[in-house]
Amino acid sequence: MYASRLSPEGPYTPQMVVNGRDQFVGNNGGALERALRDDARRDHLALRFISSTASDSGVDVRFAFTGHQSKPLDIVAVLTDDTDRSNVLRGENNGRLLQHVSVARSLTRVAKVRDDGEESIHVPLPDGFQPGGGSGHHLILFAQEPQQGSIVGAATMPL
Repeated sequence: MYASRLSPEGPYTPQMVVNGRDQFVGNNGGALERALRDDARRDHLALRFISSTASDSGVDVRFAFTGHQSKPLDIVAVLTDDTDRSNVLRGENNGRLLQHVSVARSLTRVAKVRDDGEESIHVPLPDGFQPGGGSGHHLILFAQEPQQGSIVGAATMPL
């Protein structure tokens, strides 16, 4: 969706998209700084976590949102590993051990909101994902205009 909306050439590597609005070559530091500065000037929906309870099947979360716009927004949940590593078997990094941060393990649309308020959701756990199991994890919620539009608010919490 981003590729068709943001780039007439389609997706490319390294491409970076900031909050569903701006895209540019991912190694262009100046473009990143401008996009972040421009985004900081925009109004954002305030998302905050009220409570959470983890179980073997998932995380039950209650969250609040204010500053809502007139159109419905998707609430998307992302479960991440704080760190990970991978052994590269082919290509330009063949034989290297790469370190990774904030690795997304699942991305799920969990709600649609229309007005300021509170919601309760259940975020299912992907296979092998163990909150509190010694490896750090986070839950990220973000509010996004439909069809992978602009991201207008976000919140994160450790699991």
